[in-house]
Amino acid sequence: MKKKMVAVLLLSSMVFAGCAKEEAPEVVEPTVEATDDSKEEAKPEEEKEEEALFDYDALGIKPVEYGDEFEMGENLKAGLTNLIYPDYEDGKWDNSKLADDDSWKDSFLNSYIHNSWFAFDYLNQVGEESGGVMTKEQVEYAQYSLTGTYIEFDGEEDLTQASSGFGIGEIDSYTVDKYDKEDDTVEITVKYSKYEEIAASETGDPDHAFDVKVVLKKDPYSCFDGYNVVSLEKTETTESLEADNKTHYVYGDILDYDLTNNWIYLEYPYGDDYTAGNAYFDHFLTIDCSDNPGLIDEAKALQESGVWQIKVGFTFDGSVKVPFETIKGTSVDEADR
Repeated sequence: MKKKMVAVLLLSSMVFAGCAKEEAPEVVEPTVEATDDSKEEAKPEEEKEEEALFDYDALGIKPVEYGDEFEMGENLKAGLTNLIYPDYEDGKWDNSKLADDDSWKDSFLNSYIHNSWFAFDYLNQVGEESGGVMTKEQVEYAQYSLTGTYIEFDGEEDLTQASSGFGIGEIDSYTVDKYDKEDDTVEITVKYSKYEEIAASETGDPDHAFDVKVVLKKDPYSCFDGYNVVSLEKTETTESLEADNKTHYVYGDILDYDLTNNWIYLEYPYGDDYTAGNAYFDHFLTIDCSDNPGLIDEAKALQESGVWQIKVGFTFDGSVKVPFETIKGTSVDEADR
């Protein structure tokens, strides 16, 4: 069975509101050397601002501690799995472009908050403690944890309103390209498999395979195991398939007919031993029977007898496009597997 992006809101008016003071005459104070007890180290403005974004104690968040070696936790793995799956222009995604992406808020809610096939510990915790309702601040914190970029959401979210799609991805393995316990940036390369359909029968091969360069930033308060995702760069490594001018067979469920064009539409197609890789088939496949119109009658007869999954022969020559979209049928039989 296949298995199955936002601007940094400075919040200056909120963080520094009420801080303006009238100018007072300059008073020259005696120089007194501060003792260790009275000395307070100034923090960078950026760090102060980030601290003001969320009340981590109220959110129930404790900072993580980093080890001497990088290990991908299950929460980060889940977050990356969802983030890598979509198709991106040039195969690239990075958090600096989210400010100009009006679709990101909906994408985050659909893929991370209302996805019945996806979960991470903080989401589960909130759901259990609140009866399935996630507050506005909790949603904003979860999104910030993933991307390291603040986004304001409209309000609370009902976690019980969930749905799912056809596709899913998997992180098969990863290698660490750069990790230093004292450095905030981590770089890894992920081996990733993408499955676009849920087929009735399958070989287990992915629809698409990728090498993914991932840049992470340490954020000890992130619910994704202490990391924000800074950027992704996907390079497809899916194996290609070449025509061999031999007869092959494709299996699929009869979905519909186009009698004008003499086409049979199959759903959940998969191939024989040579063409079996899931990368070669989409959710639907068109069987062109214009050279053999009688195949439609044979398919209908099988369907009337209770057979829905059929085996269609075709010649895999240079005219056939891969991944398969349309093939010219040469035979139709009941599926034999």
